[in-house]
Amino acid sequence: MTDVHSHLDSCITEVWELLERIGRETTDSPGITRAAWSRNEEMAADLVRAFARRHGLQVLNDAFGNIQFLLPGVDPATPCVTTGSHLDSVPHGGNYDGLAGVAAGLAVLAAANADPNPARPFRAVAMRCEESPWFGTAYLGSRLMLGLSTLDEIGDLVRSDSGQSLRHHIQNLGYPRTDGAVASLLNSDLVTSFLELHIEQGPLLESDSIPVGIATAVRGNVRFPDACCIGAYGHSAALPRRFRQDAVLAVAELALSLDGYWKDRIAQGDEDFVLTVGKFSTDAAQHAMTKVAGDAKFSLNIGAAVKTSLDAARSHLFDLIKGIENDRGVTFELGREVGTTPTQLDTTLIALIEDTAGALGIATRRMPTVGHDAAMFVRAGIPSAVILVRNANGSHNSDEALDRKDFAGGVHVLGRAMHRLASAQ
Repeated sequence: MTDVHSHLDSCITEVWELLERIGRETTDSPGITRAAWSRNEEMAADLVRAFARRHGLQVLNDAFGNIQFLLPGVDPATPCVTTGSHLDSVPHGGNYDGLAGVAAGLAVLAAANADPNPARPFRAVAMRCEESPWFGTAYLGSRLMLGLSTLDEIGDLVRSDSGQSLRHHIQNLGYPRTDGAVASLLNSDLVTSFLELHIEQGPLLESDSIPVGIATAVRGNVRFPDACCIGAYGHSAALPRRFRQDAVLAVAELALSLDGYWKDRIAQGDEDFVLTVGKFSTDAAQHAMTKVAGDAKFSLNIGAAVKTSLDAARSHLFDLIKGIENDRGVTFELGREVGTTPTQLDTTLIALIEDTAGALGIATRRMPTVGHDAAMFVRAGIPSAVILVRNANGSHNSDEALDRKDFAGGVHVLGRAMHRLASAQ
């Protein structure tokens, strides 16, 4: 094991260069863009495949463009400790959200391949389309890879920027490929545990000067992507308050009331609840400085790490809406509701990662996290955990920043945890 970990540093140097190259190749100022099943995402896939082959790893593509990497000599049907993350990004996002976890898995497997001992039952994966902006829903690559969704069920989803279907984009890239072995679907028989390295997407580790976080749960959410409030247009100077049906103030009141609810949750010790009004706009064809707004469009995203907290917030939302409608004479139409239930991560794996990091002298913090592909592995009945690496400036923005030393520390934690899990099999 000592030889393996001495090789790991050189492999980390190589995958860091791979990360930087992919970032340069997929620059879309500001930031980078790797749309799901796009040429940019496929370019990233080609580069990680080339890296894996240079290091003697087996490369298997599934029918949807997800990639599996195995050590030479490991039968693809072997139950494996598995790691990995996604290749896509949000529009004009950062380079490391998802891709850092793919690179980390490649580094661990490349270093393990230098081990003179028999090949470890390791698998790394690079998945497509974890991000929701492209098809209006998340985790498409991992859902297909794990058999949680089929192409018959979701193939007609349309990508937001192209207007083309998911099925079209997969086929346009040439999948399923015929130039090599095709990977089978993964399940709990083939994946003994799943560890995902991912950048932290908030400020907690940075603010507390802690390099590594260990996720306790993946927050669930209740989302209304296309909500609106309907009031009535009126003259801004001629209409007294009691006659107004002001859609802007109604939505503002809802947002501020929910923010007050959030503050109350924090005061009660609940730090795991989050709330976002991400879109808020009036009709550009009708709005004016001298008109009371008759309609306003907005989105609402409520997140929590525990289902009872999510259910309570949803119920409170509808109570608030009823009161605002009665007081202001407006009508809320929330539109379609989407979301996921909170996912609790494996406590045994959490403790193992914590112990592994401690042995390396790396400080950690337990904390809930946001949506990651690991949630789909849990849904498939696979024990899963997420290692979070400190990242300045958050993510889903062009200023995302990952320190190379922090990345290296996270990869060492991942590698040693995988070796411990494999040794216990």
